[in-house]
Amino acid sequence: MRKIKSENGITMMVLVVTIIVLSIIASIVIQYSINGGEYSKEKQLLSDLEIVQHAVYEQYEQYRTTGDESFIVGSKANNPNDGRITWEDNNAYWSTGERDKQYYVLTPEDLKQLGIDNSKNTYIVNYYTGECYNSTVRTTPENNKVLYKK
Repeated sequence: MRKIKSENGITMMVLVVTIIVLSIIASIVIQYSINGGEYSKEKQLLSDLEIVQHAVYEQYEQYRTTGDESFIVGSKANNPNDGRITWEDNNAYWSTGERDKQYYVLTPEDLKQLGIDNSKNTYIVNYYTGECYNSTVRTTPENNKVLYKK
């Protein structure tokens, strides 16, 4: 008599291979989601920098037009670095000369006066040159790019 082999069910080998394949796919998805979050945070920081720079330009134009110093928001920085920027920061360039005295520190409270309500960062700006530096975060998380815009 011949024995008939039953082929109902999943073998242990197929089950192990399936688990391995699913583990590999899951690790790839997790890695992309982590990198996507960092990329998103970097883009948000750069976007915030541009928003602050635009607000500074707008305030400076109003000051230039009217001569009213109330449009210049923030406290004057003692020097371009204001103790927050080191010359080792890559890509950071600060103007030299008489205009260095025009650097201002913008705190979150100052930013509210510019119409930027939900920022928790502090910026160093120069109204005349439009330079803008995020002194709270300093660099992007992904590639350590200095958060500076000219």
